[in-house]
Amino acid sequence: MPYFTVIIPTYNRAHLIGKAIESVLAQTFSDWELVIVDDGSADNIREVVEAYSDNRVRYIYQTNAERSAARNNGISHSQGKFICFLDSDDRYEIDRLERLHSSIQEQNEPIALFFTGIKFEDGSEVLSYFSAPKKETESIYDFIIRATFATPRSCIHRDILIKHQFNPKFRIGEDTELWIRIAQGFPVIYLADQATVVITEHEDRSINLRKNNSALEQLQILRYIFKAPHPGKNISRNVKRDSLSNCYFNIAKHNMLNNKRAKSLFWILKAMFKSPLHKQNKHRLLCLSNLVVGRIMEEYK
Repeated sequence: MPYFTVIIPTYNRAHLIGKAIESVLAQTFSDWELVIVDDGSADNIREVVEAYSDNRVRYIYQTNAERSAARNNGISHSQGKFICFLDSDDRYEIDRLERLHSSIQEQNEPIALFFTGIKFEDGSEVLSYFSAPKKETESIYDFIIRATFATPRSCIHRDILIKHQFNPKFRIGEDTELWIRIAQGFPVIYLADQATVVITEHEDRSINLRKNNSALEQLQILRYIFKAPHPGKNISRNVKRDSLSNCYFNIAKHNMLNNKRAKSLFWILKAMFKSPLHKQNKHRLLCLSNLVVGRIMEEYK
């Protein structure tokens, strides 16, 4: 049994996945397996993966069923004590698994969900991002919604993922929905000193707001999470309100990026009315006034 299983779901990413695979092969901690789940790709990704001769790397093919099903398939084929995730267009820093192992050992290997900070790579520039620590008065549910940490930042004891897996109905926000279910019965531990995952910015990312109106799918899952009997019903009213407001504004940004003025106006107004005291409302008002006179703000062109 390896200590870590790293799962990479992928779809038509033969031209990108090499960097992700090589970042796992280069890890300073060697007790791992890499499970790559091909979600029905039409490119030569199998050939790319099988060119790596390391016997810790396994390739699994499935008929296209989206990323949640692909991750669940990877979990079912995993053997590691702790399960990590990596997207096929991102990479780990060289000491990602070593640092995770040290932190888990220091805490006596609890059956828990761990997550770290993150880095964004845009060209030659790499910027770090750390989620704010949970306030003493804030519930873990509120914190998860505010932190919005994606799967590459997570490391989860396999016993948890045998019980709780990704909901295959969703492909955007599916990670947040899972974390909230996990938090109902297990610790969620933030490793504040680590930002060892690098997200690479590129045009084909699924959350690219110009190409994909992913916020509409985010809206669907928020409504699902906030409704009983889901444990997300425990999220505070203020956090629910602000999350929906942010989602509405992201829909507006998609429409601004695609020069859909009327729809942009509608969703900005909806965002502002949903959360009248939102800290970004001055910026939203500026966007609104520019749209009224027929201008798209420079940052959304």
